[in-house]
Amino acid sequence: MRHFSNEEWMSYINDKLSATTCGELENHLFSCDQCLEVYMKMIERQAEELPVIDTSSFTDEIIAELPQKKVRKKTLYQRTLFHYSVAAVITLTLMTTGIFQSVMGVVTTVEASSLSKSEQSVSNNLMEKTLALFEILDLKQKEVNNDD
Repeated sequence: MRHFSNEEWMSYINDKLSATTCGELENHLFSCDQCLEVYMKMIERQAEELPVIDTSSFTDEIIAELPQKKVRKKTLYQRTLFHYSVAAVITLTLMTTGIFQSVMGVVTTVEASSLSKSEQSVSNNLMEKTLALFEILDLKQKEVNNDD
């Protein structure tokens, strides 16, 4: 098995190799623990050479660059108190004009008229109609017998 040199691994880390060579190095990393150790050492060495970034004010700088959202004040029509007030005014208007009383009067009239009728159950109505049908058939049978 061929092992790759430190320079080849550095070139791979810095992305200076062709795509086929990169694929070959990647496949080799899967099968060779020795080269994997060399690769990890090269990455650590590369990380030591990177500049140190001051992260203490990084978040504050990013937030300062974001566009500020303007807080819009709700209009009168968008407030909940306005909707409750409108509902209360409508209710009071209907109560003072007597519309609720007239509606209740109509309801009681309808209820009284429906209670005054002695409603029979569906099965009683069906039974009465069936008996009436039998009586009609019986009368027709008697007429046919009398005609003979």
